[in-house]
Amino acid sequence: MEVARPRGDGPRVRLRDILRIREIRVVTLATFVVMLGYGILSPVLPLYARSFHVGYDAVGLLVSAFAATRLVFDLVAGALVNRFGERAIVGAGAVVVGVSSAAAAMAPTFPLLVAFRAAGGAGSSVFFAALMSYILRTSPQDRLGRVMGVFYGAFNVGVIVGNPIGGLVAHLFGLASPLWFYAGACFVAAAMYVRTVRDDPARPADGGRRPGLRDLTWDRPFFAVLLANGAYFWFASGVISTLLSLFGHDRLGLSPAGIGLVLSVLAVAEFAVLFPAGSMVDRLGRKAVLLPGLVATAAVTAVTGFASSVVPFAIVLGVMGVASGFGGVPQPVMLADVVPLEHRPAAIGVYRFVGDLGFVGGPLLAGAVASTLGFEAAFAVSAIPCVLAAALVATVPETSPRRRPAKEPSP
Repeated sequence: MEVARPRGDGPRVRLRDILRIREIRVVTLATFVVMLGYGILSPVLPLYARSFHVGYDAVGLLVSAFAATRLVFDLVAGALVNRFGERAIVGAGAVVVGVSSAAAAMAPTFPLLVAFRAAGGAGSSVFFAALMSYILRTSPQDRLGRVMGVFYGAFNVGVIVGNPIGGLVAHLFGLASPLWFYAGACFVAAAMYVRTVRDDPARPADGGRRPGLRDLTWDRPFFAVLLANGAYFWFASGVISTLLSLFGHDRLGLSPAGIGLVLSVLAVAEFAVLFPAGSMVDRLGRKAVLLPGLVATAAVTAVTGFASSVVPFAIVLGVMGVASGFGGVPQPVMLADVVPLEHRPAAIGVYRFVGDLGFVGGPLLAGAVASTLGFEAAFAVSAIPCVLAAALVATVPETSPRRRPAKEPSP
């Protein structure tokens, strides 16, 4: 016979309670610094590429080089974390991104610019794998959802604040200057991480073999987490980063400034729900938040192409921001539930690899469908990965240790 465990949630945990934990506070601040630099760079990078007198296809090559290299290194990131520890890899990854950014600012030719940005993708891959491994290992397990909400909040705020600064920096100091700002942000963050991150004291230091990809348990809950992550990044890149801007410009006639304004509705809505979503993940369970989040994300994505004017479009984006906030926070927490601690570095590499597959594939399919069948079809097709992920998540049991049934002791 099985009985349910007690479900008392204890004292209410607020944002300030999470930020009182020094390691989380410093990691969050350093992540904000990195993403601030990225936010400063991202809107200017295509213009910097065009200053080399290349075409739009070459600009796309520059952007994809970073993502493609990150994709390749995702599968070795776990082995590097196992071999050298989280502290060394977090610091080294941030430094590699910083050095590559500074080199890109001085690149004399476009091929070298592409090569330097590609090198940055390798650093980004191992950096985020080690950082996620550290967060999942050191965070209080009963507050892990709220920790991830704070972490993703630092991500979003850094990008949101950085985007308008990027244009001003480029105007005042030239198109290469955001690359220098990004490099500086990475170096500052690397110093903060190295002073804060501590390796797992139980990690073997003898250089012996540690769990790798073949040691992972490829069961249904693990596959569900992987598919949910791939679907989420497919949505983030294919819908948010690609279709929304094109739809706003070509269908609704919005200017670049107008597009930025309506997209800020999505960003603000998502930011507003990240910590509440994390709190619900901790209190109600991972599946209880992830499944509705995926379904809502799919539904609002599918209807976006039918927005006929700016006001409905802005309303849809507000709803989309709420849905994506609830759909993104539970996944790393669920990953920590279904993968043993010693296997997490390898699992995180696979997790990020599948996410980056979605990140690379989403815009390609979205753009192709929009060109041939129109925006309505493109948004509908872009909703399919979330539907498939929701269908698989629905078949797995709740993974939260607090919500699992406990076996009654034998008499």
